[in-house]
Parts: sequence; C-alpha cells; structure tokens
Amino acid sequence: MLTTPTLAQVELVVHGRIRQVLAERGEEIPPLAGAEKLSATLGLSSLDLALLVAELEAELGVDPFAKLVSITSVRSVSDLVRAYQQAFFPELRRGGEDGVIAAGVERARTRQARRKPR
Repeated sequence: MLTTPTLAQVELVVHGRIRQVLAERGEEIPPLAGAEKLSATLGLSSLDLALLVAELEAELGVDPFAKLVSITSVRSVSDLVRAYQQAFFPELRRGGEDGVIAAGVERARTRQARRKPR
C-alpha cells in the first residue's frame, strides 16, 4: 500500500476480508459491528484466521503480529481492526501494564453489556 490508510479505511478492509472468508465458506454474512467473536460468533477456525491475516498483510502491507500485537490477544472483529490500526498509527498503542488493565476493563464491560436484560 503506497499511502497510509485512514482508521476507517483499515476497518473497511478488515471487515471486507472477513466477509470474503465467510462468503467463501458459504456462510451467511452478518453485519459486522466489531464485538463479534472471530471463533465463537463467526465460526472462524485457526486456519481461517491464519489465511485472513495473510490476506490482510498482503493488502495492507503490514503485519502487526510480527512485533506489535500477540495474535492470541485477538478474539473479536474489533481486536483485529485495532491491531491493524495500531500498525499504522502508533499513537493508538496501549502501553505496558496500563494497556493490559484497560483491555481487561473493556472485556468486562462487554460481558456486562451482554448480560443486561433487554
């Protein structure tokens, strides 16, 4: 990629590639909001995720999992989007222990939101 994409463009590329993987598997393609779990909700296998990451690296020209982000920390669509956004925009990176705490708080809020009766 010759120019740095915007945050929104990175999100569109990641969402597009996820939709492509689902379509190739013959899956119904739900609207993606970000909170969907790659494995539990969307049913992506580890092989699907590996292929997805390879395609994203080829399209975006970056591999956030080489040094920036642990692939095991990527569980949701928004986690994957954030990993690629951080590769282009270092100021988005969470640092050290504060980042671990912030990520834990974010996961707790997501769980609480799911438990609230509608």
